[in-house]
Amino acid sequence: MPGLLLPIIALATTALSLPASARAQEPGNAGEAPGSAVQTTSQDPGGLANEKPKAPAEQEAPGGTDMSVTAESPGTDLPFGNKAGAASGEAPGDEYRETPEEKLQRYFELYKEAMENEVYAEADVLAKQVVELSIAIFGIDSLDSARALTNLGIAQHQTENYESAIANYEAAIDVIERTEDRLNKNLVNPLKGLGAAQLASGRPDLASETFERAVHVTHVNEGPHNLMQVEVLESLAETYLAVGKLDEVEVLTEIIFGLEARGLALDSMEILPVLEKQAYWQHRLQLFEKERYTWRKVIDIIEDNSGDDDLRLIPPLTGLGKSYLYVGTMDSPYYQPTAITSGEVYLKRAVRIAEDNPDATWQMQEDTLLALGDFYILSGQASRARRVYQDAWELLSSGEERLANRREHLETLVVLQDINPPKYVGIDGEVRSQLPGDDYETGKIVYDYSVTSRGFTNDVVLVEA
Repeated sequence: MPGLLLPIIALATTALSLPASARAQEPGNAGEAPGSAVQTTSQDPGGLANEKPKAPAEQEAPGGTDMSVTAESPGTDLPFGNKAGAASGEAPGDEYRETPEEKLQRYFELYKEAMENEVYAEADVLAKQVVELSIAIFGIDSLDSARALTNLGIAQHQTENYESAIANYEAAIDVIERTEDRLNKNLVNPLKGLGAAQLASGRPDLASETFERAVHVTHVNEGPHNLMQVEVLESLAETYLAVGKLDEVEVLTEIIFGLEARGLALDSMEILPVLEKQAYWQHRLQLFEKERYTWRKVIDIIEDNSGDDDLRLIPPLTGLGKSYLYVGTMDSPYYQPTAITSGEVYLKRAVRIAEDNPDATWQMQEDTLLALGDFYILSGQASRARRVYQDAWELLSSGEERLANRREHLETLVVLQDINPPKYVGIDGEVRSQLPGDDYETGKIVYDYSVTSRGFTNDVVLVEA
């Protein structure tokens, strides 16, 4: 998810103090057990610092059908029109004179290919050519030109040229408003893109207004319970999260759950993806007791429908086990005193399922072993972690694909907690997302420290302030 790194808002919770850790294998013999290393940073128990604003929504082709697709990253969409002789990205030969429509189709196909291959600078150039052709063929006041402008905004967003992206999204919105009306459903996609660009450029205030308008447009056209709005609500939740409006985020995630669970039995297998998404948001909001309740519900549904050794139990067991590394607020109605070691039981069960189920792959075994080893590192049990990493090392010590995984996951440093401290903290201890004025000076503090063989820091010395 590319985007702008925004200030991190610290939450008023009691978070377990854990070292920010990593696993790595020092050079040695193939049969030696992997070691561990620790990267020392400040804490981020809820995982908020690891999230970035979503990229703009993928858009439709000029002359194509409006589509609402994932907001995660650009991909492919419907091709322009349905013109014969323009399906290939290659230019026609000299014996055939290409029509303007076919040329537009060909450029759009090349644009799609560039976006899919993440060659965003090339996609930017191609999108500009698509805009020029669309305006020449259809005129500026057409939905086709609005779609072309939106696609250009997407490419510019990916190159982090947010100012130009915003201008083109706004131009697309203006065209649709002139040719249709201010509540036309074709406004939803450029509004999503505009909001994402505003958020990435550091204007969450404008982004929230844009996303709220997009939600309203979906309500007018599709009704209050439409699923088209889910992506927009998730983007709005990210916007509120960036500025620390955590209560609003919780409300939005409950709305999203209600929309996606509508018409599904709450004890059916079909509800599982919805519950898993809910647990994800609860973790980010540091609602760890609620997260554990949700993971247990997922596990109960799978056990009731598929038994106690189903491979689908591995992700929720892993999520439940990891949740015990964190402690939420004591004033929560869901709060229950828990010990870190409680998570070990669920992670070990995930390992057993991966080892005993004949349909399990070696990748599943690897993932469960690494999750258990990482849990031990983060809970200060380095000796236990070493034994688990040794098992993973032996599992990955034959075959090129396994050896490649071993090099990536055990022979190089793997950061387990990549934490960004809050941007501003007052002398009163208050965490701020921005300064209240301009009359401030900036500075830096530099510390020197050592990392022990067990992965802990010592000899911390203030070098410069």
